[in-house]
Amino acid sequence: MTKQGASIASLIDKAIVSISVTVALAALVSMFVSLIAEVIVRYMTNQGLGWPTELPNLLFPWLVMSGVVLAAQRGQHIAVTAILGFLGNTATRWLLVLLQVLVATTFFYLAYVGQGLLEIVGSEEYPVTGISAYWAYLAMVVGFTAVGITAISTLWQLLLAKDPHSVRKHHSEEDV
Repeated sequence: MTKQGASIASLIDKAIVSISVTVALAALVSMFVSLIAEVIVRYMTNQGLGWPTELPNLLFPWLVMSGVVLAAQRGQHIAVTAILGFLGNTATRWLLVLLQVLVATTFFYLAYVGQGLLEIVGSEEYPVTGISAYWAYLAMVVGFTAVGITAISTLWQLLLAKDPHSVRKHHSEEDV
């Protein structure tokens, strides 16, 4: 892999991983704190706050999509890797390149279609907080885009790497 190409792909990957981890942690902590607050208030007053019941609806999609992106970044999606062991480096490289082109095309298309969905759900609001459902559905568009960018980064790395097996190497359950 050329030094400049590797550093660009690495920089993109690090940014995506950092953002995804931050989003996942923020969503988890926010949901946990809000639900604990709801339990405490209910216990002390026999009344709920209301808004903590809506927060998971807004944040859970962000948590899930950040997990999807992190799995793509780490090569930990469900994969059948047995066939790669039977192929030589050149055939493996081109099979993986083809798969990354398919993944990038699919996820960028899903992000594009998701933008239309955002227009539809943008007028829906959660009753207690008044927050638009747009923000929950935006997680899909952002996540699909990040997976598409990850596929392009992976494609770039596959074209530059000496050993295509080393790029986002899929891990067995024992390794994870």
